Amino acid sequence: MIKLSVSKAARVLGISRFDIQDQINSGKLQTHEGYVTTDSLRLAYPNISFHSEQDKHIKKMQKIKNDAMYKSNIASAIQSENEAALTTVIATLKTKLYKEEIKNKHYEHVFEGLSERLIILEEHCHSEDKEYLHKIQEWVGKQH
Repeated sequence: MIKLSVSKAARVLGISRFDIQDQINSGKLQTHEGYVTTDSLRLAYPNISFHSEQDKHIKKMQKIKNDAMYKSNIASAIQSENEAALTTVIATLKTKLYKEEIKNKHYEHVFEGLSERLIILEEHCHSEDKEYLHKIQEWVGKQH
């Protein structure tokens, strides 16, 4: 189905736009989404020929338009799929990041607890062990 604007239909028929509007208003010519179809023009004007060079040009333009709309729809579908995939990836990464942050906090608490216990142990150990405990405390302090 080839759709033409009212102005384009008037030019193809070689009549005024007013004549086309008059046919639409009287119900003799049907419109579809604000356009006049070549099928309805054939019914309203049975004596016209749509096999002219201009008609071929119109058909070619309509095909180009339809192809462009098809490609546009495909591009939109691909974009929607990509957006959905990216949203899923982002959600997965957020979850992983949250889990890693929880692990990190846990390890920080472990190191803090270890440091506190080493201080207590150093206070209560033999003097020859204090040097080794002090080195361990330094190492633990560098780790976090």
